[in-house]
Amino acid sequence: MSEKSATRAARQPRVETLLQANARFYEVFQTLDYPAMEALWEKSERVFCVHPGWQALRGWYPVLDSWKRIIANTASIAFELTQVSANVDGALGIVTLYERISSRVGQERHTSGTVSTNLFAFDSERGEWLIFHHHSAHLAAPDEEEGALLN
Repeated sequence: MSEKSATRAARQPRVETLLQANARFYEVFQTLDYPAMEALWEKSERVFCVHPGWQALRGWYPVLDSWKRIIANTASIAFELTQVSANVDGALGIVTLYERISSRVGQERHTSGTVSTNLFAFDSERGEWLIFHHHSAHLAAPDEEEGALLN
């Protein structure tokens, strides 16, 4: 394979790179690094986000402002991700998963379970996935035996 072919192949959307982008999203969230979080998001008006218990946010600025506020007010956060499922359809990447969240806001500790869907767009010029949709909702009763997520 020529160097040009190898470079082109590396810039194609693949499930492996989608899973890496999704993992990076949670790694950045855990470090509470706002500039790094901002860099992960597509800069468009189709950006959409629902944080657990929040109203839906639409558009790059409102969504990124919400991340800025969450990061500024969170002392620590950790995720345990389970039942992660990823699919690629052209330049669209879909990831569904369960999140087990442990966080501290001020002196208060919180633990919760959520189910999340993350949508990514593959930027072929940059050769990377950018998130444009994050929807996370509390689980009524987190139970691994309820079965796998449906895609």
